[in-house]
Parts: sequence; structure tokens; C-alpha cells
Amino acid sequence: MTQQASTTAAATLSSELPAWQQARRLRIIKAANAALKEQEYEQIQIRDVAQDAGVALGTLYRYFSSKEHLYAAVLLDWAAPAYARSGEDLSEHQIRAKMNAVISSFERRQHFFQVHVILQSSADTNAKALLGQFFTVCQNTLADDFARLGPGAAEDAAIMLWSIINTALTSAVYHDGTMEDVHRLCNRFMDFIFGPVEQAPVEN
Repeated sequence: MTQQASTTAAATLSSELPAWQQARRLRIIKAANAALKEQEYEQIQIRDVAQDAGVALGTLYRYFSSKEHLYAAVLLDWAAPAYARSGEDLSEHQIRAKMNAVISSFERRQHFFQVHVILQSSADTNAKALLGQFFTVCQNTLADDFARLGPGAAEDAAIMLWSIINTALTSAVYHDGTMEDVHRLCNRFMDFIFGPVEQAPVEN
């Protein structure tokens, strides 16, 4: 199979695949996800992922044009539950809790955030397309959460909060920042949007 043919095949939307192929594709994603929980992205060998998924290496490349494409799919699959759009009108407390849960998920799985950073410079068009879906899912979910701000303002707030999360996580994972800083900065942003959280009076 030529690289062009491989890329074309791997670019096929999973929703267009027969059920058995969707199941095989998901099995590959789950195997790659499990590998990332155990080691950093750079250490993972695609042949090992294929073996763990129970498929031939050539079969894996019929679904994913590159390691970057595969891990863009892993990132999107991993994030989907956390960024599910409930359609509910969340309270300020629920929005803060959801935001802090997202940060905590990256704290527990820092290898996933590292992949997110690495993929931003990917030249693989399939990886870039899935990463674009990841950004869209994240920002649309946040915009839903900020719906009470009104059209336009909700989208702007989502973009700003996502930027803060990314910048603060980058500092915590790669530099001298901390996860406490990530939570603090994001909650401070929420203070700007909704006002500071009122502290319960201290009883004498």
C-alpha cells in the first residue's frame, strides 16, 4: 500500500466503517491508550501497540496513517467522557467542579497532555484533523457551560479559559509551575466571570 493510499484509507471517518471495523479500530485505540498510561509517547513502539491490539502492523496502518494520527485518536477518545455536552444549565458551582475535574484528569495522566502538546506541531493532516476535533469538542463544551453569559460572550469565555488551562498546564508539566497554580489561575478566571466564591461565615 502506498503512503497516499494508506493516508486515504486511514482518513476514513470511523462512523463510515462497518461495525466490525469500528470495533477493531477502537481496540487499537484502547491498546495505544493503555501504552500511554505506562510510558511516555516517545518510548511507545507502534509494533507493540499492534501486538497488544491483536492486529498486524499493516492492519493498524490501514486505520491510522502514522503514530501521531493514532494518538490524536487516543486523545479524542480519552477526552470524550470528560467533555460530554450534557445540554443542562449548570450552576456556577457545577462549572467550577467540572473545570477542576478536567485539570485533575490531566494531572493524573500527564503523558496525555504531553501528547496534546506534541501533536500541535504534527505534519500529518489526519492527526491535525483529529486534534482540531479535540479543540472543537473542548471549546464547545466550555461554551455550553458559559451559556448564561449570552451568545458571543460564552464562546469568548470558553476560548480564554481553554487558553489559561493550556498555558498553566504547560508551565506545570514542562517548567517550574505546579498543578496548584493551574487550579488557582483557572478559579481566578472564574472569579472574574462570576465573582469570588462567598466564604461561609466562621462561627465563634
